[in-house]
Amino acid sequence: MPNIGTLRSIPPRVACAGQRGQVLVWFLAFAATLAVVFAGVYSVGQATSEKQKVVNAADAAAYSGALVEARALNLIAYTNRSVVANEVLIAQMVSLQSWTDYFERATSNYQTIFNALSGIPYVGAAFKALAVTMQALNKIVVVQQKVLNGVVPSVIRSWEGLFAVWYTGVIRPAFMPPVMAQAARSASAAVLQANVATQGGRRDTAAHLIQTTTLMARNEFEWQRATRYYTGNDRKYARDLILASRDEFSTNRPGSEIFFLNVLFGNSSMCVPFTFKIGSEKQGPTRLVNFDRWEAQDTLEFKQKIGPRGCSWGKGTMAEPIGWGRSVADQRGQTNGTRINTDGGAGALAWKATNKNSGWTGIKSLYDVERDNKGKPRSEDFTYAIAAAKYKGDIRTNESLGFESRAMAGPLGSPDLKAGFAKDQMISLAEARIFFARPVRNNLDITGSGLFRADSFQEYASLYNPYWQVRLSAPSQATRLLVYGAAGLNPALEVFAQ
Repeated sequence: MPNIGTLRSIPPRVACAGQRGQVLVWFLAFAATLAVVFAGVYSVGQATSEKQKVVNAADAAAYSGALVEARALNLIAYTNRSVVANEVLIAQMVSLQSWTDYFERATSNYQTIFNALSGIPYVGAAFKALAVTMQALNKIVVVQQKVLNGVVPSVIRSWEGLFAVWYTGVIRPAFMPPVMAQAARSASAAVLQANVATQGGRRDTAAHLIQTTTLMARNEFEWQRATRYYTGNDRKYARDLILASRDEFSTNRPGSEIFFLNVLFGNSSMCVPFTFKIGSEKQGPTRLVNFDRWEAQDTLEFKQKIGPRGCSWGKGTMAEPIGWGRSVADQRGQTNGTRINTDGGAGALAWKATNKNSGWTGIKSLYDVERDNKGKPRSEDFTYAIAAAKYKGDIRTNESLGFESRAMAGPLGSPDLKAGFAKDQMISLAEARIFFARPVRNNLDITGSGLFRADSFQEYASLYNPYWQVRLSAPSQATRLLVYGAAGLNPALEVFAQ
């Protein structure tokens, strides 16, 4: 039987000496496992971080590519507005030329009439003063007439040359679907190259665009679906817009804005009911004929009617031409245009004395949104999509650094830490929406107050107002299926795509 007292006398240090090193055995047993866990955490963290970078880069690239297309639409809108303004200018110049010719003849004829009436006793002095006034006006308008006869053809030729160089030579080829899709894609690629992290002189490897013909064709189709080049009889929307944009002078000139001249050269009359009516009638329409010719005509006739119902012009009215003028603009400048007759023959005289201006090619063929039969846009938005990716070798994981585990045979499988990237790439899809939205007056948003319509109506999409904008949107299922299929991946994976 052991001596208890002896055991109690053994020092504690001596009693624990046999248990030293047992924790080290356990640590060595778990060291490999801990190394694998730590390596796995590092790889997962790197993959997660890189995935977010690729997603952000793809979003930026999609937004930038869509922004190129939106800015292109706004450029077309500004250009179309300038086209409308210049076409209205041609109508104004033709109208002014016609009115100037009419005014020159009217003042000359009135001068002759007033000189003849100046011999009447008592009132002859007043007629003589009117004759002097007509002579002074005639001298002024003759100078204007000579200037316009040289200016109007020059303005037409200058405008046609500018349009041919800018719209036909630059805008039209640049905005064809393949060209626009490539321009947007180039912007996206440039953004991807610039969207990298840098630190201490080092930089990440940039993501790249996935090269797929199918995706390019998809973006071309979206652009083509939203825009259309209108030619021939389809120019009616541009025609109607130009006609509606004219001022009163280039639409119709029934009289003068000056009271004195209105009495002499405008629509005025005096009437004794049912017996006698005397006065003048001024006409001045400017018309667009078959998209391709402006016709402006100004006539003034002295009219009188004696007999029952004498206070209205009609059957029995006698008329004498006082002033007439006419101007047309078309491609060849060889026609007097459509004849507009008047009661006293001033229309026929104007037609014979037509100023014929050549070089105007008519209402221009322009880009606009696709419209239905009622003139409303078929769609007010479209999308642009890209697919960005990084190769697995550019991602700093255990595998790319050469620290992955080696394969092991056996029923327990392999502890390799190799990432399972599809097609050895980390892929991200991104899509942006290009849409038309003009700010509308409301009680919540006053930031666009300078852009509100005066009538507060919501405006439909068009390529005549520059309100095209961009916003990121979630890739549609159709886009995901398209990209995955084109990349050679299982389309079913689109369910898990970001």
